[in-house]
Amino acid sequence: MAGEMASLAAALAWGFATVWFTLALKKGGKAAEAVFFKNFFGALLLGIVAFFLGSTHGGGAVGSGNLSWLLASGFIGLALGDLFYFTALAHIGVGRTLILTQVTPVATAILAWLFLDETLTTQQWLGAFLVVFGGILSESRQPSRTAGDKLGFLAAIGCIVVFSIGNVLTHHGMTDTGMVTAAAWRLGAGAAGVLLLASLRNKGWEMLKSSIQPHTRKFFLLPSALGTWLGLTLLMGGFKYAKQGVAASLVATTPLISIPLAVIFLKEKPGWRGWVGAFFVLLGVIVMTQ
Repeated sequence: MAGEMASLAAALAWGFATVWFTLALKKGGKAAEAVFFKNFFGALLLGIVAFFLGSTHGGGAVGSGNLSWLLASGFIGLALGDLFYFTALAHIGVGRTLILTQVTPVATAILAWLFLDETLTTQQWLGAFLVVFGGILSESRQPSRTAGDKLGFLAAIGCIVVFSIGNVLTHHGMTDTGMVTAAAWRLGAGAAGVLLLASLRNKGWEMLKSSIQPHTRKFFLLPSALGTWLGLTLLMGGFKYAKQGVAASLVATTPLISIPLAVIFLKEKPGWRGWVGAFFVLLGVIVMTQ
């Protein structure tokens, strides 16, 4: 049950942070800067926390044979995945991005079934699909069309693919590693990945300088602290103590948080689809955790 509770707490944190990040992007923040900032400083912070916690409390050194898996998972999920995610948020908004990325839990469960021999019960599959269905329904309003629709759509699809792969790789990286240590290494790999991609475009030094500028802190400090530094640690606990598909599905309850927040801060109107979808998300959570 600890893994399920950690996954739900991660969804709560990311539900607030997603809206916060979207507001920052609308005010002029850049996707790559957001990803590097939250990953780099998150890795430093959680690395220090892991050192003082020790191995008995989720910290300590990385376990034998776990590091390569965590680095691969971090690069794929927290460099490529987050770049796709923030690009989608910037071009098609919170609603449509969440519609598409609700497929991630099912994709994760399928990959875990294929490569980890991890079988979900019939009830857990039912709960997973209820969560996904509710998330899709809750955000299925017809938004206004923009010139960036195609790019945003492709970014969201890419996000589904790399998030799912990253989720499954995390399983092999936590067999003997605490959740805080795992989160720190994944964030470090994500930061290094974004910096590498920027360097290939001769913008690596520019990104490093930007990360310590006041405007970057203003845009991204608080949502990074809530959604990434706290949220990712909780997610690692979910993947460590619950099945991969279950953890990913419970994290997909984010629309339950994002709907009222989008109404308040983004002035979105969910309509009947939003509220009925929220009911199905909640029902799916109850079914999965019984």
